[in-house]
Amino acid sequence: MSEKIRNPKKKKTVKRKYIPFFIVLGILLYIVFHMYNTINAYTIKTHVLDMGQISNFVEKEGLIIRNEYQVFSPSDGYISDSLSEGERVKKSGIIAKLQNEQLKGDEQFKLQIINRRINELKNNTTPKDPEKEIAELDAKIDFIYVDIQNRIVNNDLTYVSDLKENLISLMERRRLLSGASDVGQMSLEQLEAEKLNLENKINSDKYYIRADNPGVVSFYSDGEYEKFSIANMANISVTDITSFKDNNLISINDGVNKGDIFATVVNNHKWYIACEVDENDIRNIERGRPITIHIGDEMILGSLYDFHKGEDEKFLGIFEVENENFDFTKQRKHKFNLEYNSVSGIIVPKKSVVENEGVLGVFTINEVGTAHFKELKDIKGEDENNYIISFDPDSSTSQENINLYDEVIIAPRNIKSGQRVR
Repeated sequence: MSEKIRNPKKKKTVKRKYIPFFIVLGILLYIVFHMYNTINAYTIKTHVLDMGQISNFVEKEGLIIRNEYQVFSPSDGYISDSLSEGERVKKSGIIAKLQNEQLKGDEQFKLQIINRRINELKNNTTPKDPEKEIAELDAKIDFIYVDIQNRIVNNDLTYVSDLKENLISLMERRRLLSGASDVGQMSLEQLEAEKLNLENKINSDKYYIRADNPGVVSFYSDGEYEKFSIANMANISVTDITSFKDNNLISINDGVNKGDIFATVVNNHKWYIACEVDENDIRNIERGRPITIHIGDEMILGSLYDFHKGEDEKFLGIFEVENENFDFTKQRKHKFNLEYNSVSGIIVPKKSVVENEGVLGVFTINEVGTAHFKELKDIKGEDENNYIISFDPDSSTSQENINLYDEVIIAPRNIKSGQRVR
């Protein structure tokens, strides 16, 4: 049986037949690979690292603890003059002027006229006649009155309001001069006696409400100034805070009765905020370290002064505040946020952090578009969205460490260190 002879030329023809196919396939794979890289480069999201700060906030409700005392009305009457809320008053300073039936008119003005008359008599100068002054004032009052009427008729209202104020001022001066018209007929002895009488009235506590100690005037009093005083801080409990409701006992009226609370005088140089604290607060808030307290739109600085467990077995924190700009005199109970554990450094988005070979880090992109994995180290803090890592402004840029202004890939997938991604 004879063997079949194979044709070698036919075998070579078959191999050559598949060569163009492999070449085309290689070209297609090359094109697809580069298209993938191009599309991948366009779809990659990046973020440039920058400096930032992370803080922890906790919402609280607390009470203002302050040194204050109540000021009472010494007699019945009505308030003719008073300091405004928030004004400072010195020790023994006048807070308000109280008028009653025994004290009519403006004794200060009358005292000025008497002093002027005494000086005239002692210096033998020509006295000013109160009746003549009144006549001169009457002439001015009549002139302004006619001027106002004419302007109203002619619809020229430009200066009418100013003229009315001037008219009221002149009429008030005339009234005061009329009340002192008898001064011109008094002898020097009578003037000295009347002066002494007026000065006694002016300096009498019966007619003036005075401050026992310096401070800021407030027209708020809840009657709890002793319970929520600095001296009694150690006895305050969380239950005292939750059960407290602001209630102002001061009525802002023209008339007052003897014994009414007229105002409070508050020491605004040092005050405290008391609120409930938990174990996490105590662990994270260092005693004496400054923290930021946010009350409404206001931002003030304070520090943890002390904390204690009350009779209700709850912990109460006392925060010391030295801030004269925040008005803490009109209300005792506030809602606020404590900001603590504030750290600064390079902010790294958590979406950029991945695990690579068991190590947490980020992929950065260098100037030629190559990805490089860098380990996440020196973490100082974190919140829901970011880590914050240490930054040394004196250190040079490192190829291995995460640096300020590095461009990192957000949510990297199938990225390898050394891969060209751009």
